[in-house]
Amino acid sequence: MPPVPEPTDEALLLAWQRGDRSAFETLFRRWQDPLHRHLTRMLDDPAAADDLVVETFLRLRRHVARWRSGTPLRPWLFTIARNLARNRMRAQRLWGWLPLSAVRDRPAPSAEPSGPDGEIRRHVARAFAALPPAQRETCSLRLLGDLSVEEIARVTRVPTGTVKSRLFHGLRRLRAELAHLKEG
Repeated sequence: MPPVPEPTDEALLLAWQRGDRSAFETLFRRWQDPLHRHLTRMLDDPAAADDLVVETFLRLRRHVARWRSGTPLRPWLFTIARNLARNRMRAQRLWGWLPLSAVRDRPAPSAEPSGPDGEIRRHVARAFAALPPAQRETCSLRLLGDLSVEEIARVTRVPTGTVKSRLFHGLRRLRAELAHLKEG
C-alpha cells in the first residue's frame, strides 16, 4: 500500500477554516522550525524568534480571511514573519536612543552544543550576521526557508532580479566567510 501524501498547506488552511483544529496545529508544527531558523538569522536572537513564530501564527489566525484560496501559503507566512521581524528591529533601534539602553537586560546566551557541531553553528551564525541585512534576509529565506526566487520576491516585495543579485552576492560572501571550514 503506497504511503498517503501529506496534505498541502493550502488544504490544511481550508480544513482549519472549516473547523478542523488539528489542521492548524499541523501547519504550526510544519512551519515552526523553518520560520524560527529564518527569524533567528534575521534577529540574531533565538528567544525573540520564538516569540515572533508564535506571533506569526496568531496573525495568520486573526487575518485568515485575507488569504485567497489558490495562492500559496508559504510566502504569506514568511511575509508575516518578515514584517514582524522588521517591526521588532525598528523598535530595538528606537530603544537604542534611550539613555537606559546601556543597562537594559541582554538575552542570555543560548545553550548551543559544544564540540565541532557547536563551533560550526557559531561560525555560520557569525557569517550570516556579517551579511548586509537585505542579503542576510534573502539568503535565509532561500537556505533556511527553502523558498524559490519568485517566492522570495513576493515576500520581500522586490523584483526577482534583485533577489538573484542579493543571493549571488550573499552566497559568495558566505562561501568566503566559511571557506576555512571546508579545509579542516
